[in-house]
Amino acid sequence: MSTRTHLLVPLALVLLVALAGCTALGGSGGPQDDDSLGEGQEIRSEVANEMAAIDSYNVSMVTAIEFGANEQVTESNSTVDVAAQRMVTDSITTIRTNSSRTRQGSTTYVFGDQQCLDLDGSWEQSTVDRSPWRSATNVSVLTELLNSSDARLYNDTYDGQDVHVIVVKPSDEAVQTLLADTESDVEFNDVTYTQYVDTESKRLLRSDMNATYFTSGREIQLTVSMRFSDFNTSHPIELPQSAVGSNGNGPCAGMAGNSSEASVAL
Repeated sequence: MSTRTHLLVPLALVLLVALAGCTALGGSGGPQDDDSLGEGQEIRSEVANEMAAIDSYNVSMVTAIEFGANEQVTESNSTVDVAAQRMVTDSITTIRTNSSRTRQGSTTYVFGDQQCLDLDGSWEQSTVDRSPWRSATNVSVLTELLNSSDARLYNDTYDGQDVHVIVVKPSDEAVQTLLADTESDVEFNDVTYTQYVDTESKRLLRSDMNATYFTSGREIQLTVSMRFSDFNTSHPIELPQSAVGSNGNGPCAGMAGNSSEASVAL
């Protein structure tokens, strides 16, 4: 996989994951059986209200990208503080090819629109290209996408809990419209989201995405599985001293200076 492909995938994921939340947590959805249409809209409204009130949560995510005999798998665990607009993610990426296997770990802090990345012990601060706090910016595009999506709702169990399962399949044209401003050559199709919502709390427990995308004429399979937990119980997110520097002259010192006094872990 090329470096360009590596960079494009996270950008597309930010948008598609935002879309995944919108499809389950709001909007009108697409065709459904007459008996479930009203119920589905009511459930999504309840979930939207519940999730909008959540200040923090943890999420684990596994992303797999495959083409031919090549595979890239990223396993990550994040703590997200929505109220403070802070997030920290620990990731391990494994890349397998016909002749090699590499493994690399990273830690990323996001404060507002600033990112501090630790890759192989080297910290670097940069501006986030697409803020996770404003990822679903074009409401009209999202609404159009939802209205052109096929959706169905049924009940099941997940990890011993009763859940509503929402399956959404947006049209290929609608997904490309959403990604149009990324200035990339990635073309998505066959995108399907499956969301698991707790029937009592109306909180999103799991979100799966399967898709095919094309870049530089190459077909690639993408799967994403996200599991949410610890709502409103996450710990404060603080930069490590190694990123800030003992005298405030470290590579990510600017993030600490522009945030609260408790932004550095001692």
